[in-house]
Amino acid sequence: MRGLGGIATLTAVAPAVLGSASAGATTSAVLATGSPEMVGMSSERIDDVFARVQRRVNDGLFPGATALVARRGVIVGHRAFGNKVAGCSEPVTLDTMFDVLSITKVLATAAAILVLVEQGKLQLSDRVASYLPRFAANGKSSVTVLDMLRYSAGLPMDHQLLDEPDDEAAWQAMAETPLEVAPGSSVLYSDLTYRLLGRLVEVASGTDLSTFAHAHIWGPLGMHDTMFNPPAELAPRVAATGTSARRGRVVRGEVQDEQDFALGGITGCDGVFTTAMDIAVFCQMIMGSGSYGGARVLTPESVRAMTRNQTPQVTAAATDTSPLNNLLLAPKGLGWEIWTPRFSNGGTRLSPGSFGKAGGTGTFVWIDPARELFGVLLTNHGLPEPFDEIGWNRLLDSTGVAEFFDGVIAAVADER
Repeated sequence: MRGLGGIATLTAVAPAVLGSASAGATTSAVLATGSPEMVGMSSERIDDVFARVQRRVNDGLFPGATALVARRGVIVGHRAFGNKVAGCSEPVTLDTMFDVLSITKVLATAAAILVLVEQGKLQLSDRVASYLPRFAANGKSSVTVLDMLRYSAGLPMDHQLLDEPDDEAAWQAMAETPLEVAPGSSVLYSDLTYRLLGRLVEVASGTDLSTFAHAHIWGPLGMHDTMFNPPAELAPRVAATGTSARRGRVVRGEVQDEQDFALGGITGCDGVFTTAMDIAVFCQMIMGSGSYGGARVLTPESVRAMTRNQTPQVTAAATDTSPLNNLLLAPKGLGWEIWTPRFSNGGTRLSPGSFGKAGGTGTFVWIDPARELFGVLLTNHGLPEPFDEIGWNRLLDSTGVAEFFDGVIAAVADER
């Protein structure tokens, strides 16, 4: 197996890719359930965190949610709130599945790329055009897989696909999209970039992203409630994310993003449905340096590469100007956002080196390795319309995500 060799080869090209571990030393044992006090947290303060989520549901800011907090391998709180569908009495339960949109980028795409590196089927220093020949158009022949993973390829945030006559034309148009900035010169968050990475996984592996993720990531970890395109029989477990004017129906069990829905619902940027518990398992795998419950899905080297700052060229002056700029331009790992103290949706109290991911439907996860904790907040708020500075601020304010994670940190005994 060429696994580590695939990444080690890259160190000659980009020495900063590998470095000191950012995931904690927590073991790969399965998550347990216990009181906050068992791991140095306050039950009263955890209850207050959850009460604030409930108040937002009561105020009509979103129909429902699940939330989970864990520290040192112990789940100290896991609650469900509100309803799966706005205006209907269908209570959210702990196993309710949510459309997590961009959290797909870490749960599926980035992890899949790293598995392929470990299998010797690609290297991070490979040129994307080696797998997607049309990608070489418009001056992109030198862009590498690593550039794409850390959002520094120079591609725009997205490409309008809905007017393309068929899927093949859409994929061709995406591959041929011109660069917005020179590769490696800056960071620009991009759904287009990860959509193309999902396509690259298919080419390198010989199977679709969903099948690959089930076989090599979700299945071994026991994440059986994580999937693209949930089957009809699971619809009662899925939280709806509003109404689509284009589809003329409530969106439930279908990815909310119209572009990804038009492509069949399985893409590298959006499309995964999952539960708070399954995300917790993935987080604990990351905290366990790639292992969970005896199953290893990534090497420690891959986890270090995935979760450390891969974009040292990013400065606070460029990112700490607004919440949307923080999402689009802030430091990145491989798929993950790296926490910064201002304008992060993870709040103001996480430790340096923390990392997380937001989904545009109102879903969030942050991991704080220094404190050995993570939190998950999944809501069915739905995509803000329009997706701009005002819309993104409204989503963050409505879900109270920064307040949620600040409250989680405040529940740690030595933080009070």
